[in-house]
Amino acid sequence: MIVRLIGLTVAILLLQTGNVHSEDLNPVVGKVGEFVLREADLDRMISYQPAEAQKSIQSSPEQRTNFIRQILLTKAVASRARKDGFEKKPETREIISYLIDQYLAQEYLSKVVVANVTSTDEEMKKYYAEHEKDFVVPEAVKVRHIFISVAKDSTAELKDKARAKAEDLLLQIRKGEDFGKIAMEYSEDSDSAAKGGDLGYIAAGKTNSQEFENAALALKPGEVSNIAETPFGFHIIRADERREKRTASFDEVKEYIQAQLKEQNKQRKSQEFLDNLVRESGLEIAGEKSAISR
Repeated sequence: MIVRLIGLTVAILLLQTGNVHSEDLNPVVGKVGEFVLREADLDRMISYQPAEAQKSIQSSPEQRTNFIRQILLTKAVASRARKDGFEKKPETREIISYLIDQYLAQEYLSKVVVANVTSTDEEMKKYYAEHEKDFVVPEAVKVRHIFISVAKDSTAELKDKARAKAEDLLLQIRKGEDFGKIAMEYSEDSDSAAKGGDLGYIAAGKTNSQEFENAALALKPGEVSNIAETPFGFHIIRADERREKRTASFDEVKEYIQAQLKEQNKQRKSQEFLDNLVRESGLEIAGEKSAISR
């Protein structure tokens, strides 16, 4: 919340630097009192927001309108506060000064101190070698299923009826009926039924049913299971493809490693900068032997 508030506050202050005034090239998008917000000003302010927020504002007219309203309301409230002399109160001036310092420090660290931090191929390959066990891709099977649901409080009669339905469908498949067609017509899992029962790849420990996993992972490509009972009902499972357990190659995980190392290097360089600054500035905290972060 504080970071967003700082970003919006600084963005509003920076509006004063705009120098495009052509109504055609830079139309007004909003105004409050004597304050006029133009298209170029808005674009700048959007660029000051986090990447995810930028995407949301740019892709949604409603979000864009809400952002403009937030800017104008903030400006209106700030204008009233100045009119009432609120910014002259000692505690207000102190907080404003602290917020400015906090913003400057944060931006300086990210855009100057660690701006050019990266990671080398040598560092990435070393990281890969040391963490190879973290890149194991587990055994997985691409499956389809036909699901007949059974409520937890179902009577024995209803449960037997559901099982009989599943057994009849399995018999049709054993006789050569198309699995995907049967799934689309009879499966009670509507999401997968629309895709011919396709559930994609599953791996051990990645579903909410051990019984389902046991049945699915025992299948070879092209095989169809017997009726598998889970706490949710009855399933008929078909294996389409199988991926054996393996270790992902360096090229497959390079981008991930690069991001991890970049963040680690940023933290290290930032800490080194702060430690040096502590020594150079003579920073002291009463009761501590050393103010250098550990």
